[in-house]
Amino acid sequence: MDEKKYKLTKSMLPFLMKPRTLLVLTFVTILGEVMWMYLALQSRNHLESLLLFVIGILMGSIGGRWTSRLWDRYYVLALMRKVKMMKTSIGKQSTIFTVTALGVPMIVSFALASRNPLLPILQSYIFGFICGMNVAIYSWAKSLPE
Repeated sequence: MDEKKYKLTKSMLPFLMKPRTLLVLTFVTILGEVMWMYLALQSRNHLESLLLFVIGILMGSIGGRWTSRLWDRYYVLALMRKVKMMKTSIGKQSTIFTVTALGVPMIVSFALASRNPLLPILQSYIFGFICGMNVAIYSWAKSLPE
């Protein structure tokens, strides 16, 4: 099947993957990180929190690039019901990576008590991951034709 025959455009993207929406989500994520950094400053964990935010951004950008590649190759074919995105090798890899790199820290953060001093540090990683993923997907979505 010829994958290059079908071109993905910005107008075909779902609402949450449109460039403007991704910019708003990135801004909200940074705002959320500022709030968690405030809590990290109070618990004297600001350096750890900032470091994990940066690591989260790096990990999220990796996940965002994989997600972008998956959507670029298979979204139009998935719309035409010719392929299931989750059954492709990149779909499986992307899912496993995201569940491991984002899902596990989220579960741990939910398990922590609300006043645990590690919570702001873990939340910084989560917000960094989401921010990095949004920026990576934004850079891909912005390059798509109208």
